[in-house]
Amino acid sequence: MRTKVGKTPKLAFMTEVMLPDSPAAPGSRDRRRCEPRENRSGLLREIRTTIRTESLTERYDVIPGKELGRGKFAVVRKCVERSSGRTFAAKYLRKRRKGQDCRSDILHEICVLELAASCPRVIDLHEVYETSNEMVLVLEYAAGGEIFSQCVADRDEAFSELEVKRLMRQILEGISFLHQNNVVHLDIKPQNILLTSCSPLGDIKIVDFGLSRWVRGGQEIREIMGTPEYVAPEVLNYEPISSATDMWSIGVLAYVMLTGISPFLGNSKQETFLNISQIDISYSEEELETLEVSAVPFIQTLLVKEPEARASAESALQHPWLQLELVLKLPDPLSACQKSHDEDQGLLRAEGHDEDVSRDCDETRESHEELLVRAAFTMGQCRQALEVPGLSPEKSQSKRFRFHETLHGDCIC
Repeated sequence: MRTKVGKTPKLAFMTEVMLPDSPAAPGSRDRRRCEPRENRSGLLREIRTTIRTESLTERYDVIPGKELGRGKFAVVRKCVERSSGRTFAAKYLRKRRKGQDCRSDILHEICVLELAASCPRVIDLHEVYETSNEMVLVLEYAAGGEIFSQCVADRDEAFSELEVKRLMRQILEGISFLHQNNVVHLDIKPQNILLTSCSPLGDIKIVDFGLSRWVRGGQEIREIMGTPEYVAPEVLNYEPISSATDMWSIGVLAYVMLTGISPFLGNSKQETFLNISQIDISYSEEELETLEVSAVPFIQTLLVKEPEARASAESALQHPWLQLELVLKLPDPLSACQKSHDEDQGLLRAEGHDEDVSRDCDETRESHEELLVRAAFTMGQCRQALEVPGLSPEKSQSKRFRFHETLHGDCIC
């Protein structure tokens, strides 16, 4: 039996087998142009955003004590731009980490954000500042925070299945955009998916591209990094990473969002890795039994050990599980039939087709009544996901995640 999800750190060990970037040309420090050109380590190097060297506080009011997130090498604070009154999230990133200069990693993150500027599912980059010790990314403010909170909430506060489907479509749209531009995220998890608002439920924003890489056909990058519960088997086996590596993480994320259970989480990091390597996953959890019949097959198309056999972001968007909600949005066919019948009744009767019109409309009603019954059955299944008859409160609480303490990752946003 798997335990409920808790915040876990990213893998502490990261290994690159490719050569590091060559030094930047002199005089190119303050302004760079973003071009997705060949880069052996998978890092983009050139940005087009002007890096400001004045203090952030000259243009922004940083809200005191208002931290949106914190990690080993980064902290995110809420700030307000004086000139516009707009709220932003300022992400402070240390340039030196464990004695190494990591400025190139930050430039890569900036470049990915620039590349994805036209995608509404990726957080927007507003400005960049730099001091001697850190760089500050001024990002779009997502007022709803991480979806992690709803993933581990009690059933009455957790996402409904219909909500998960809507959010999952948006996540796949964002990841599809990145993959089409040869970017793999490599750290997809609830903490890196933000919401524009909580109530009403807003749209998603994908954040934290600190581990992302630029990969294209014919290029091999092998790195061991990510978050243990969401990392793909090929990462653990030190095999080449690809867009399929992200799709594994999305499969884990879908499982977590629907059940609140981390499917591969063990009592230790080593046990978690063993569960992933052996694809030791249960599809018989009580939380899964109340879902639509196509929900589990959707997850199964992603949690496949062979990367080439996993669904792509584009094909996942076409899965039946993500199409069922369209049935619920159809216009009322009975009203349409009645309207058509009323409009044409006089004319057709005058032509002697009165009996044909009545019979055709009755047949249409029968077919649409069947459709509505199916839609109602789907709605019933969704409601069962929130309240399962015969399930005692004690039993429904038996799988609450046991990690109550917060374990921070290396990076946020």
